[in-house]
Amino acid sequence: MKPALHRCLALAVLLGLAVSARAAAAPVVPLPSGEAKKLADRYALTKARIQELLGARLHPEPLPATVLPNPFYKQSFTGDRAPPDGATELAPQPDAPDLSDIDTLAKYAATLKLSGYLILAGQPHVAINQTICKVGDVVAVGPKDHPIFLHIEALTPQEVTLRLNTTTFSLSLRKPATATGTTPNPPTPN
Repeated sequence: MKPALHRCLALAVLLGLAVSARAAAAPVVPLPSGEAKKLADRYALTKARIQELLGARLHPEPLPATVLPNPFYKQSFTGDRAPPDGATELAPQPDAPDLSDIDTLAKYAATLKLSGYLILAGQPHVAINQTICKVGDVVAVGPKDHPIFLHIEALTPQEVTLRLNTTTFSLSLRKPATATGTTPNPPTPN
């Protein structure tokens, strides 16, 4: 090797040793007490937030033994709790939360507007609420925030069969015949 290269290499090694000795000799600067307090406070806030989020899961409170809430309906406000945001109106209650499927199906099937039967591409269709539907389609009825989905099970020129869960209900497509041009006689009291 050339002597100039030896000198440069030796100089680089000495310079590296000097820098590492300087770094080792530098005193460790402790955190100012204000910053350490901020970090400790932040850790305490984080720990409190974790406890708030997971505390109910780790240590659940038992439900009251008297009245259990219905998990299938939104909770309404009772007299012992104030409604949020200062609202004074109560949430709308369903007609009857214990309606059976057949009652619900009959209630909402009566609101459907059946307006025609037709065959498209060899498949029967019916117009329900101005929408053309076939067997297997779903019709949404009821309130928009909690719709009820009625399935079209069967379709004939005479009737439509709707299904809700496992219950079926048939609606006639034909209107009952009425006499035109005559008025019925009023009943006579006895």
